[in-house]
Amino acid sequence: MWSFARESIRHHRGGFAGVFVAVFLCAALITAMGVLIESGLRGGTAPERLQGAEVVVGAPQSLPVVEDMDAPLSERVLLPADLVARIAEVPGVEQAVGTVTVPLTDDAGRSLSASDWDSAVLAPYTLASGEEPRAARDVVVDGSFGAAPGDRLVLSYGGEPTEYTVSGIAEAETASGSPAVFLSSAGAAALWPHADTFATVGVIADGSVAPKELAADIEAGVDGVVTYTGDRRGDVENLGGSAARSTLLLLSGSLAGVALMTAVFVTAGTLSLSILARRREFAMLRAVGAGSGQTLGMIVREVLLVSGAAAVLGVAPGFGLAYFLGAQFTAGGVIPEDFALAYGPLPALAAVALSIAAAVGASLVSARGTVRMSPTTALREAVTEKSQLGRGRRLGGLVLLAAGIVAAMLPVAIPGTAGLAVAASSVLLLIIAAGMLGPWIVAGVLLLVGPLLGRSPSASLALAEANASAFPRRLAGGIIPLALAIALGSVQLFMPTTVETEADRQSRDGMVADYMVSAPGAGISADLADEVSGLPAVDTATPVAHSAVLADLRFLGTEDGLESYGIQGVDPENLDSTLDLGVSEGSLHRLSDPETVALSVNLARESGVGVGDRFAFHYGDGTGTSAVVVATYSRGLGFGDVTVANETLLQHTTAGLNDYLLVSAADGADGTEVAGQLAELGLSPVDRDAAGAAGAAERQAESWVNIVAMLVLLGYVGLSVVNSLVMATARRRPELMLLRSLGASDRQLRRMTGAESLLLVVAAVVLGTALAVPPLMGIAVSVSGLPLPTIQPWVYLAIAGAAAAIGFGSVALATHAALRAEKQG
Repeated sequence: MWSFARESIRHHRGGFAGVFVAVFLCAALITAMGVLIESGLRGGTAPERLQGAEVVVGAPQSLPVVEDMDAPLSERVLLPADLVARIAEVPGVEQAVGTVTVPLTDDAGRSLSASDWDSAVLAPYTLASGEEPRAARDVVVDGSFGAAPGDRLVLSYGGEPTEYTVSGIAEAETASGSPAVFLSSAGAAALWPHADTFATVGVIADGSVAPKELAADIEAGVDGVVTYTGDRRGDVENLGGSAARSTLLLLSGSLAGVALMTAVFVTAGTLSLSILARRREFAMLRAVGAGSGQTLGMIVREVLLVSGAAAVLGVAPGFGLAYFLGAQFTAGGVIPEDFALAYGPLPALAAVALSIAAAVGASLVSARGTVRMSPTTALREAVTEKSQLGRGRRLGGLVLLAAGIVAAMLPVAIPGTAGLAVAASSVLLLIIAAGMLGPWIVAGVLLLVGPLLGRSPSASLALAEANASAFPRRLAGGIIPLALAIALGSVQLFMPTTVETEADRQSRDGMVADYMVSAPGAGISADLADEVSGLPAVDTATPVAHSAVLADLRFLGTEDGLESYGIQGVDPENLDSTLDLGVSEGSLHRLSDPETVALSVNLARESGVGVGDRFAFHYGDGTGTSAVVVATYSRGLGFGDVTVANETLLQHTTAGLNDYLLVSAADGADGTEVAGQLAELGLSPVDRDAAGAAGAAERQAESWVNIVAMLVLLGYVGLSVVNSLVMATARRRPELMLLRSLGASDRQLRRMTGAESLLLVVAAVVLGTALAVPPLMGIAVSVSGLPLPTIQPWVYLAIAGAAAAIGFGSVALATHAALRAEKQG
């Protein structure tokens, strides 16, 4: 049977070429997504300031979640200072050094990370000239500053400038990409906002044990710590790398699910076309005595041979696609520039296995009906197709269609992230339902346009209507993938615009202050905020800090795990003159009381709490609390779902700095006066109309990822549709030649296939748009309460236009090639 399968492949090279291309693209796409997922597990950034430490010790930077990935914390979890001595006592430890990092800026606005000079040994850095810092305002810098011992440098912390004396110039054994700044112990302690704590502890081993063994001994001997060795040290040195891995894992996992579904769907469609085109051959085999099992076995062997070769060859371009996506994610700010993707064999093996499994599964489903029917029936249906569907397929399609519509409308009853996620995912159910009911959809289209085509005096249009009626499955095989691209692209691209539009509206409506004031670098200190409040031209200055919290929510009584929500810390005093959160119940002024919190209306409903109830959550540094809800507000998307007092939140942030100030001008003060007084403090005012909504940067980064990923995915779908349409049209060469022999001209044949492609494109655009509308309406309801999504017309026209170009171009190209080949023959 294997030799028979090989001979069959040689005989049907043209048909199997389409299958080969479909599986090749499928394997490349799955490989790329697999690399991104593996990078979320094993990728990261290399250590710089801690590269000389064999082991780095930190606190747990995530909270465990039952039967799911641990939830990463957004802020640094700190270690008590007394742990350094306990770590130093572990056998094999030569030296244990506690480290802190303080964000500074120089005169040029360059962001710097300053450390205690004692931690310089961990890089390792040595003095090239001068001496170590001893006074509180001594500093050691590297050669990138162009300074010499005795020079003066102005460095700012939280917007407050301080003049330092350069006591020495440091030199690293290994080149580092970041400027090095070291303060004295007294200087670092004066700026570090968390007394008696360290960010990490670097361990220099004495060489008696291997680093991994020493790490295990430290974890066994010291409670509440996590150890890092090798490249993992970069995760604890720079939390951005660890956060990038978590973000990459979540985003790539979500994209991989959509990509896998799309790849399987398109591959199955291509194989169905291939098998449908060979029904006459299979019927003849049955007629000469071949059993249904033998015929099905031959088909499976053919698909195994073709898909196996295609999947293996598709792995290499898949790695290249992963590199391209990684570069785009870096450009979008999702992962740091020095984040290294993990290239291993697992994505390739998974891609090969999944691609072959998808191809074989599709062949079994597509061929089962053909090989089981009687030879005479198979021969009859090789000439024409039936639009009727099997009972199971009808029932499955209708159930999925109903489930998709219900899921799209779920945000009406379920608020928050749960409803939004379900609504966004409903498009997959609707697409699968459309695929199962494809022939019905074609029959419905023909019911509408058939009378118009039938009454047309044009022979080409009459032939097009007859062909579409005779081969509804063939036409559906072109409509459904194009509709998939339009629906999936519309939902993925217009969901971020809908969310961002509502967030911007809430931000504009809630910003009462005249200005949003920021400082170069990491933020604004509490002392500087007080100084701004005392300016003559300022009436009120409200400091605002942002972070993220983790809340353990339940959905319909089940455990959902920990969800991340944005939190802001504000000063409740005179808040009405700078910020309007749209309070629905309670009062924000009560935030001055200890252990209190205000929640957005959506989060309050999602968590099942109200004013007077307690809301349990974890701050970004892992500190758990249960605070009394004192208010609920409607503008959570614009300002964050959780609000606490500013002083409370600053205690749980790594830098202890505010992100910006909301400033209202005093009566009679004009903009020039306010700007001048703020400029004297080194601050930059921004008009409130230019202020962005909370989380805008993160949403823009995720939107960029979605756009890039969807362009790749839509490109894959487009190539696959071209492949399928060319294959289907090329198979029609005998039909076209028969029509030519009966008197049809080449122009009439081209007009016939052109009319069919017009019918295909119009049906695909209408269907794809119709499939996208319910999810987008559900998404809009989830974020704004109104079923009005934000659709960018030019983006929609680009998607629909690309689908139309693919449909028309593929059919025209294949028709031209078929007619030209026959002439040359």
